[in-house]
Amino acid sequence: RRRQFTSFLLMPLLALSKAKARAAEKTIILAVAGIPEMAAPLGEKALKETKGVIDAKVSYPKAEAWIKYDDEKVTVAKLREVINKTGFKAGDEKK
Repeated sequence: RRRQFTSFLLMPLLALSKAKARAAEKTIILAVAGIPEMAAPLGEKALKETKGVIDAKVSYPKAEAWIKYDDEKVTVAKLREVINKTGFKAGDEKK
């Protein structure tokens, strides 16, 4: 009984912590100019190595970067900075 009671008390706390973790995850698509076709993987690598970035894809044909990130660890301004440091130019958010 004691084990059931403890589990009963911990379940809401676990659910709350998981909900908080998901709440910080966001996805953004940024327009990116100046991507040479062969250089898109370099932009992806730079983004993926950035603390707080969960996943990233840079598309030459679409001229955009799709980024899944933790907004408690990295800002959109930092994501733009990383893109710009690769030699590309981060533009506006695409909807």
